[in-house]
Amino acid sequence: MIKALAVDIDGTLTDHNRVLCPVALKTMRKLNVPVVLSTGNTHCFTRTVSILLGTPRIFIAENGGVLSYAEDDMEILADLQICLDAYQKLANEFPLHKFETAGHRYLYRFTDVTLQRDFDVPAVADRAHELGLPVDIIDTIFAVHIKDKRFDKGTGLRRIAERMKIDLSEFAAIGDSLSDSPMFELAGFRASVGNAGPELKGMSDYVARARYGNGFAEIIDFMIEQKML
Repeated sequence: MIKALAVDIDGTLTDHNRVLCPVALKTMRKLNVPVVLSTGNTHCFTRTVSILLGTPRIFIAENGGVLSYAEDDMEILADLQICLDAYQKLANEFPLHKFETAGHRYLYRFTDVTLQRDFDVPAVADRAHELGLPVDIIDTIFAVHIKDKRFDKGTGLRRIAERMKIDLSEFAAIGDSLSDSPMFELAGFRASVGNAGPELKGMSDYVARARYGNGFAEIIDFMIEQKML
């Protein structure tokens, strides 16, 4: 039996335009196990989505850099300065552009740097490795993240599971991109939506035929049919 879900947001509950799929919301509302949202997005965004979906204020944000255990219990783990330093070094060699608001205020991020997807991501990742920078370059399709390599969705899920007193084998992980792979490596059941990349599909126990939020709904239906939920 699965006692909790760890679920990505963008590309898993939303479509390619980041619009929440109605069927995903409907499916979420019928679940009787806690859902831990797990995303590369910010804490404030994830909290808002949690309220909208009706999930607990227990979630993983910024690819594991920020964790929420309750409404008033947040933990910042990763080091933003490490990412900023890496950005400066890489920006000297590559045309990198941060995601910023119209007023040039950075997007409420505590621990990582997000970049527009207008550069050679593998080349930058290779260069970061050559320079020995303590960061990972993660492409989530919606943005590219420079993140503290010590933390990811897997380290976040491990800490969340300990706090919830639920064994990792009793979690199901659902996602669409390689940023979800660290939590896939830990969860007892892994499922990817139809738009997921081939690497994540290869790690999955179940791959949905449907894409985006419709794929999420298909996965939940499959788990119910298999008496996992």
